[in-house]
Amino acid sequence: MKKTAYILILFFTVISFHSCKNSFVNSKEEKSEKKTFVKHFVPDSSEVLQKIAFGSCSNQLLDQKYWDVIASKYPDLWIWMGDIIYSDTEDMDEHKKEYDKFKRNPYYQKFIGQVPVIGVWDDHDYGVNDGGAAYPKKKESKEQLMDFLDIPSDAKVRKHEGAYNSYEFGKGHRKVKIYLLDNRYFKDSLELDNETANRYKKNMTGTILGKEQWKWLEDEIKNSDASINLFVSGIQVIPDDQFYEKWGDFPNERLKFLRLLEKYKPKNPVILSGDRHLAEISEYTYEDFSENVTEVTSSGLTHSFVGAEERNAYRLGELYDGKNFGMLKITWGGSKVLMKIFIYDISGKLIIEHGIIGEY
Repeated sequence: MKKTAYILILFFTVISFHSCKNSFVNSKEEKSEKKTFVKHFVPDSSEVLQKIAFGSCSNQLLDQKYWDVIASKYPDLWIWMGDIIYSDTEDMDEHKKEYDKFKRNPYYQKFIGQVPVIGVWDDHDYGVNDGGAAYPKKKESKEQLMDFLDIPSDAKVRKHEGAYNSYEFGKGHRKVKIYLLDNRYFKDSLELDNETANRYKKNMTGTILGKEQWKWLEDEIKNSDASINLFVSGIQVIPDDQFYEKWGDFPNERLKFLRLLEKYKPKNPVILSGDRHLAEISEYTYEDFSENVTEVTSSGLTHSFVGAEERNAYRLGELYDGKNFGMLKITWGGSKVLMKIFIYDISGKLIIEHGIIGEY
């Protein structure tokens, strides 16, 4: 009996030791993970950009290996155009868990350790499909977006309603200005259309951006001395024929935006949009024919609208219905700038190419 008792005591002592040892190791690993956790960063505003990558619609539950492919193109900046995660909920604890789950993905962690990131939301990271001003958790959701992107606590965007923001990079005639438009926080509601193929009836009096954001946007455009002006919108601006959510659901808002560009004529305007789970390039010509505005739609990174066929009177070239991301390559010259737009599939294969020659 004594010998048996001794053996049992020895057995449990060994088990206890290994348990404590494993607990200690796990604790060290957890501390190490927290210590090495990578946060987003933004390049110095004086840095001249030559490659800007962008995309949207990334379901956090799906394969994220494509981040290595994007990184292999050596972009100077990544721009999120919305649907960073898919989390339609009013439970902000669950919402944060989904952000954290995505942010801790090893492929994304590796990427943001190499490439600076900025961006804005669309509906599914906002918290409700096709959502707008009526979403009751919009303030809390905004704070979580800011936290996800590691926006400094004293940043201007933290101090106003909505997630709209702007950045400038470069100097002199090699300056790029990026306008991140918030098409969720202030957006009025839309009525379902049960009579036509459109998802919604047109709202002729409502707003997308809201009064304060419109004022901010006009001031930003009016005072811009940038040689390239990039406008980021979660939903499409120029295409007006497709049946789903778009700026065209608010015809007066769409016209107001395009007329604002025409009035102040910011140099070399390009619109970047997501949402649609497809890729295409659209072009709108000012009423006075003085300039064209190009819109690049790139969506989605993890899932796409395979078999998509739809009209777009403004489309240049072909629509691509596979998973994709976009890239704007800039060649700065003496008096002109060459902008080349590329759409790649997630293996890195070039799918669409379009060039724009602009003047300073």
